Amino acid sequence: MAHDLDQAYDILKKKEEDYTAYRFKTKETMAIFAFFDLAQEFATITNLYRTAVAVIKFFFGYESCIYTIRPEDEALMLQCCTAEGLLDSPIQARADVVIQQSPYRVGSSFIFPIIGKKVLADKVPLFLDDQILGMLEIYPVKRMSNHESLFFQKYANRVGYNMHNKLVVEQNIEHIQFINQLVSDIEHNVITPNLYYKAFLINMKRYLKEHLAGLEHLSSLISNAEIQNHSSQENITQVVNNLKTIHEDMGKKMEDFEIHFKHLSLFIETLFRREHFKTGSYVLKRRSYNLLKDIFLPELEHFSKRLGDRNIDIVEPRDVPSDSDLTIFVDLGLTAQVFANLFSNALKYCQPAFDESGNPRKYVSYRIDMIGMESDDTQKALEVDLFTTGIPISPKEALLIFEDGYKIAGDNTEGGSGHGLHFVNNIVHLHGGHAGCRPKENGNVFYIVLPKVPRPNKTEQRDKS
Repeated sequence: MAHDLDQAYDILKKKEEDYTAYRFKTKETMAIFAFFDLAQEFATITNLYRTAVAVIKFFFGYESCIYTIRPEDEALMLQCCTAEGLLDSPIQARADVVIQQSPYRVGSSFIFPIIGKKVLADKVPLFLDDQILGMLEIYPVKRMSNHESLFFQKYANRVGYNMHNKLVVEQNIEHIQFINQLVSDIEHNVITPNLYYKAFLINMKRYLKEHLAGLEHLSSLISNAEIQNHSSQENITQVVNNLKTIHEDMGKKMEDFEIHFKHLSLFIETLFRREHFKTGSYVLKRRSYNLLKDIFLPELEHFSKRLGDRNIDIVEPRDVPSDSDLTIFVDLGLTAQVFANLFSNALKYCQPAFDESGNPRKYVSYRIDMIGMESDDTQKALEVDLFTTGIPISPKEALLIFEDGYKIAGDNTEGGSGHGLHFVNNIVHLHGGHAGCRPKENGNVFYIVLPKVPRPNKTEQRDKS
């Protein structure tokens, strides 16, 4: 009977033979040991980059650079080099540094592929099919022997092994952070609004119970022998008219309920997409929409009754861009939730302010303009401003208000969790835009800027349905 360690013994024997054949020198062995020790000591991948190039410089005197492959477009990016250290922002590699499966020479540089762990490469979507994570450049080298080339390729493999492990750890952390955020988003955008529907059903039951007496009264009149009595006929007519009114009211309320149901269903379906959980981040499904008619106004209509119940007026703009200018490629469900959170914020925080006549008044107003993106004058964007009357917040708070959980000092407003504006900022940023707040004399403007046709990124899909 084979022992359950036999396979491990066979692997170790093969390793022993390989190490003997490599004939690594003492300095080379020390370099690999030092790299492994330091790679385990430091947790972040940026420290791994520093360690990888520092070991080569310290033990062999060569300069070196670490390049990694950018997942969204497979571009080779310079991360760290002995000449400059760790770059604050990675830059694209020189044209002569390219991705190859085997080592190659460019001028006085020798370049080796950094290969990840094969056992995991097919299980983690972060990596390419050929398992190359990047390239290691060593220079200046006049001549490199076959032995040195073998050593540096093995060294590059060790770098790849550790890169792979740290990338997997970072990806797992990002997944956990996203799930925590998603739980907060579901609670804020679905569970809390669902309490409104619960109250709606309770009121419906009360409404039906109150008018059940009308049915009983009609039944008693019909069964009464004096039904031909003129007074009884008038009573029956009155009851029937009341029942017609009840029926019409019920129909209207059910229409409202259906609208609310579709509204909530859109949010649920958007937040629970399989792709979100698979990638560990929101995955956009863009289609062409009219930002005003398809997204903004339906959300405003959804909140209009509640705004009216709190005596908050809605001031419409005098003019808006044309339908062609309002066309934008966005994720419908997530963008709708952006405006839902802004209206919810207005509902909670709108306070009276004096109008031009000196009278206190609560209102929200909005404006939509087409502008150029700040980072690219050639790219058009739509800016949506939502103004809410109230106490202007400070410029410092305007910068902090989009952070998760942040609430203005002394704010005891009902139901405010500090998560809604963080969700707004996150989704707008994911679309390639930005969000902000501008305090004014009698209130605050919350605005979002969305590019009309943003550049694709790795966390989106084009919805072809």
